[in-house]
Amino acid sequence: MPWPLREFYQRRLKREKGNVWVKDWGGRLRIALAYPNVYAVGMSNLGFQSVYGILNQRRDVVCERVFLPDPEEEALLKKYNSPLLSYESQRPLKEFDLLVLSISFENDYLNVLKILHLSDIPLRAKERDSSLPLIGAGGVATWLNPEPLTPFLDFFLIGEAEAFLDKFLDNYFKYADQEKDILLQRLAQSTPGVYVPTGYTPVYKSDGILKEILVKDGFPFPIVKQRLKDLHASAAHSQIITPETEFSQMFLIEIERGCFHGCRFCGAGYIYRPPRMRPLPSLLKTIAAGLKFSSKIGLIGAAINDYPHLDRLLKFILDQGAVFSVSSLRADRLNEELLSALKRCHHKTITIAPEAGTQRLRNVVNKGLSEEQILQAAALVSKFGFKTLKLYFIIGLPTETQTDLEGIVELIKKTKKVMLAVHHGRFCPHIHLSVASFVPKPFTPFQWHSMDSVENLKKKMKWLKTALKKEKGISVTCDLPKWAYTQALLARGDRRTGNILYMAFKYGWQKAFKSSVVNPDFFVLREREKEEMFPWEIISHGLKKEFLYEEYQRALKGQPSLSCPMKQECSWCGVCKKASRDNTPPALS
Repeated sequence: MPWPLREFYQRRLKREKGNVWVKDWGGRLRIALAYPNVYAVGMSNLGFQSVYGILNQRRDVVCERVFLPDPEEEALLKKYNSPLLSYESQRPLKEFDLLVLSISFENDYLNVLKILHLSDIPLRAKERDSSLPLIGAGGVATWLNPEPLTPFLDFFLIGEAEAFLDKFLDNYFKYADQEKDILLQRLAQSTPGVYVPTGYTPVYKSDGILKEILVKDGFPFPIVKQRLKDLHASAAHSQIITPETEFSQMFLIEIERGCFHGCRFCGAGYIYRPPRMRPLPSLLKTIAAGLKFSSKIGLIGAAINDYPHLDRLLKFILDQGAVFSVSSLRADRLNEELLSALKRCHHKTITIAPEAGTQRLRNVVNKGLSEEQILQAAALVSKFGFKTLKLYFIIGLPTETQTDLEGIVELIKKTKKVMLAVHHGRFCPHIHLSVASFVPKPFTPFQWHSMDSVENLKKKMKWLKTALKKEKGISVTCDLPKWAYTQALLARGDRRTGNILYMAFKYGWQKAFKSSVVNPDFFVLREREKEEMFPWEIISHGLKKEFLYEEYQRALKGQPSLSCPMKQECSWCGVCKKASRDNTPPALS
């Protein structure tokens, strides 16, 4: 290998601290664990790091990391005509037994094809023989809907790695000497959570809507997502700390998994039901170990201030002379103690997510926030002197009207007024709006709803920016509706979407859309019928479809629902207890 290429990888490895496994390959199963984005993004992903740790804790496995090349790495690969290499031993991906991708976001699907191409591996699974590694994927994006990637991957791991990864590996060793097709079939039969696409054939009606899924003998249906019952025996935390990430030199640790609030647009809020909290003693033990590598602790969870022992957790971190950062905060649970602790850690920005500008639309999405709570949170942020208040909003939500857009502007003006009043007009933090396009996701109540058109979303964003243009101390950034459209296509598409993805890799998205036999609007802009079968129903998260539809109807009526009660005897959504016919939500108090 040319020295400049090897030196690139060695330079990054030398800057890493923690559990960097460089193992001898002799007698071990060789796994390339790939993140379909650049190193800085992949190494900021806690799920990716956790799987790296789980795999390398086994003596019979060697797991090495792979990323989508950043410009420097790609230039070196091109200059020396080299295929994509692993980080630890700088070996081509063809030399591994398994290539497993950890995929968190639909817009990274195209990068999956780029990684295969850069590795000189045929893109389509049917074009690969047994001399090449088996290629699979896991991660939350594939748990929602793996179908667009099925033409390219041999298998999917549907579920939380701690729950079944060891069983998958044990069964792989058991059947490794079988032919590729037999091996995959045995893995699907013996390991709950393994989805092998070749065992299933979708059948479509004349109008293009999915009619049924034919299942070969011996293959499970549906694929039940594997879930860790509790988090006592698990510790999802950074394995490797490096300055070259979005969270530079920070030790990340998951303190909770899932969310009980039930926002109707959020896939994670449903597929992680019921939410689970890590025991405080195990968190303190893990953080104490992490402090050997970094004095910065990043707390990861859907809503950090939902954690019941947060005050004791933060006190422990601060008492060690360390600082902490948080991934997200609920406005209704913001208090002086938490803000004081964040101030001690030199935080300059506080982020909350009202999502919508009117109470009516917040009820539609079941956000569970009142205007009073939002304004009270803003006043507290101003009181503690934070420089920036960042507010997340979503536009294009179901039932949205111009009045709801105007409600965003009015809420921002009220927020600014409240924050100014705290300091009698002498100081007001900068208010920044981050505006995203609504993308309907599988396994949510809004999976039946259509996405707003790109043209409408652009008009709404332009109107919002213009309406706030003259307001001092307020800025607005918006996502690109065309990329939200692409995300919706990949989130809601079936196997035919794989052909669009392939054409996008070859010729770009615009040509792919134009040349597609199936109009992409069919997947993105079409409202689904109540009884329609969805392509992602090949997977089961335990959620009753009737429950999700009832929540959809409540949303259209502007009716909120209670949060997940987190009780094993509850049968409302179907996850915790055998499904009952009663879809009536608990009464709101």
